[in-house]
Amino acid sequence: MKAIEVKNVKKEIGTLRIEGLNFTVPQGRIVGLVGENGAGKTTTIKLMMDVMEKDEGEVLFFGKTLNKAIKEEIGVVYDEINFYEKINAIKIDKVLKGIFQSWDSDKYFQLLDRFKLHKSQLLGNYSKGMKMKLNIIIGLAHSPKLLILDEPTSGLDPSARMEMLDLFLEFIQNEEHSILISSHITNDLERIADYIVMIHDGKIILQLDKDELLYKYGIIRCSEKQLQYIPKNVIFAYHKTNSLCEVVIKDAPGMKEAYPELTIDGLSIDDMMAIYIKGEK
Repeated sequence: MKAIEVKNVKKEIGTLRIEGLNFTVPQGRIVGLVGENGAGKTTTIKLMMDVMEKDEGEVLFFGKTLNKAIKEEIGVVYDEINFYEKINAIKIDKVLKGIFQSWDSDKYFQLLDRFKLHKSQLLGNYSKGMKMKLNIIIGLAHSPKLLILDEPTSGLDPSARMEMLDLFLEFIQNEEHSILISSHITNDLERIADYIVMIHDGKIILQLDKDELLYKYGIIRCSEKQLQYIPKNVIFAYHKTNSLCEVVIKDAPGMKEAYPELTIDGLSIDDMMAIYIKGEK
């Protein structure tokens, strides 16, 4: 079963045009939605959740369109918390018990203790990182089957980021659970994602199994003259700086065999995204 199916979703808003997005989140998997700031990641999530109206297309959750019952199965975490700042975590529990039928106060307070958030402290006195932790805890506390996370580790220090990533990996141990995680911190996605969907200027430029991406793609640093000898069909993107070219290729193992004289290095998602954005396709 697919936890999410995004089908030909389009939206024009200001200078951003979301152009026919198509991707899926398989049940039991983590999909990373990656792109630079302004690429359309947050807009995509808002279109999926009907926070924004789509111009075209549809989104299915567990094979159904979004409704009240489906919303009970989804924990959505945006990168800002929208609660009144003169409220505390105890009051939030009372409010959300009246909203979610499956709200679990015990789980909520256990997670607050685990992540050392003061229950009686007003939200106005929380740091950005503390607010993000609270947001994630709220997303988990009504026992969803699907988490949709928009920049969930933004504002967290490295130690807190690792703790949260471990929490997501714990969540996904249940094979009925799935996660869509949007982030520009690609190291996080390299650690936990099963699949990568890369978005740029409102368009999907790549969607692939993460391990396949990191194994099959590589980077060649060469002269402009050497660039001419690299088959065009294996070039994903390249960028020229003075006399040096950085070339992202799609078939690193095959190229190593065919061109042993070329040095082909491993590639991070960050490298791939940076070269695509500033380079030529």
